[in-house]
Amino acid sequence: MTFLLALYFIIAPLIVIVSVIGTIVIRRNRLKGKTVEPPFDYIKTEEQFIDPTTGIAQQVWFNPRTGERYYQNISEPEPRSRKR
Repeated sequence: MTFLLALYFIIAPLIVIVSVIGTIVIRRNRLKGKTVEPPFDYIKTEEQFIDPTTGIAQQVWFNPRTGERYYQNISEPEPRSRKR
């Protein structure tokens, strides 16, 4: 019984540590895939907007061949004010 209890107290923290490290690695790799410039076939449109979820201004690019749209960040997010 003490063997199982000792095994639990060794394995449980290891699972948590591996999960945290895995999450950090996955998030960093996902963010590295973002490109700054639009793909070659895209045409710049006049459409610009501020993404309501992030507060970042974005420029819209359009691919007339496929109908796809690409959203390019053109500003940094606005700092949120603290509520007092």
